[in-house]
Order: sequence, then structure tokens, then C-alpha cells
Amino acid sequence: MRLVRINHQGSPVWVIVESDEVYAIEGDVYTNFEKGVRLCSLGEARLLAPAEPSIIVACGLNYMGEIRHLGAAVPDEPSLFFKPPTTVLDPGVTIPYPQLTDMLSHEAELCCVMKKTTRFVTETEALSHVLGYTCGNDIGMMDVLKKDNNIITRAKGFDMSSALGPWLETELDPTDLDIKGIINGEVIQDSNTSEMLFSAARIISYISEFMTLRAGDVVFTGTPENGHYVVNVGDVMEVEIENIGRLTTPVGPRVQRHT
Repeated sequence: MRLVRINHQGSPVWVIVESDEVYAIEGDVYTNFEKGVRLCSLGEARLLAPAEPSIIVACGLNYMGEIRHLGAAVPDEPSLFFKPPTTVLDPGVTIPYPQLTDMLSHEAELCCVMKKTTRFVTETEALSHVLGYTCGNDIGMMDVLKKDNNIITRAKGFDMSSALGPWLETELDPTDLDIKGIINGEVIQDSNTSEMLFSAARIISYISEFMTLRAGDVVFTGTPENGHYVVNVGDVMEVEIENIGRLTTPVGPRVQRHT
């Protein structure tokens, strides 16, 4: 099933999409729901990020190709960091180039959106707590990361740095999906989720050992080789994942600071 968040009559709502037709949801998307009346065609809908997170948890160094590319040590456990909900960016929306950086970067990732409270779950149980899967772009500021001695707070936690979309696919095996990062039509990342060091189930289970994930929260599962690709004003970043779709994020002019 394809679940989408759209702006409908001025309010964000979850809907079901079938054959490019948009249907209302009757009930709660995180518990029990069914298909309601037709609202519009998909082409007429304004898409929103398919998540409502209280927190975003991201996993770094999770593809062997990227680990080798960076010359990094292979981690024994998932390497995690947090991104606030203010980082969420809707699909197709232009990200202004931040004033703080000259090295804005693109990272294609598979993301999991949670459907219920998740605490102390096993790997076997973990995916039953996922509402669906979507494309994510973990946008970063590489020069700021270096300046901050690899402390990730500013480099990955700035506003609009978590592009998500275009929708959730609920009936999906996340362990064997082709994943691509594309800049201006050129494929710069080309891998498969089978290359992950830690599976989505392992990451969710690991997170649940020390904190609670809530319905709507997002888990980024890491980027393949050639992540951290630096982009410029006017570039178009895209993430394409098999059986999900393509997330597009144009890069706009620099943000002008107000004094």
C-alpha cells in the first residue's frame, strides 16, 4: 500500500494512493484505517513529507563501500546521531543554500517511519513496528563538520536537512532494494540495501535498547559509497529507491541573514 501525506484544504492529511488516484483515510494511519472517498488525482495533490517525527535517528558508516571509500574502521555496532524534527523537508521543495557552508552535501538513504511505540524490541519484531519505507536525503555541511571536529550537531541538524518522500510503501522488504543518488541526472551513488552492515531491523532494535521511538519517528539507515557529494546552487539532488520512487530536492540560492 502507498501512503502519502498531502495538504488538503489547508491541512496536512494522510491518504492512500491507488493507480494515481488519492483516497481519504478513515481511521488512524498508525493503528486501524481503511480507504475512504476519492479526493483528487495524485498530480493535483501537494505532497508533504510522509512522516511526523518527534525525533529522527540516523545511522552512519553502514555500507561497506562507503566505509572503504572513507578508509574508516568497520564499526562493531551501529553509529548513530540525532536530527531534530525541524530538519524535515517536503518532497520537491527547494533547499536554500545555507550561509554557514561552502560544501553542502547529498546522501541517498532508505528511511523507516515508525507506526507505534518501540522499546526493547528484537530484530525479529522490529520491522512489525514500521509503518512504511521512503527515500531520504541526509543533507550535510561537510566543511562545518570538519570545523566542529566531526561533532554532527550543526553539520547534520540544520533546518531542512532531512528531505523525505515522496511517499511510504508499506509492503516492502528493505533488505534487497537498489538505491541511487543522482545529481543533475547523473548517478553518483549506485548500490543495494543488501550492502548494509547493519540491517534496518538491527538498527531499530539497537535504538530501542536505549530509547523509545514513537509513531511517526524516522530512522535513516545510512548512505552508500560516494555519499557526502558536494552540490552547488542550481543543482538538483535526487534519491531513487527500488519499489518506492524518486525524491527530488533542488538547491536554491543562499539564505540571506537578517540583521
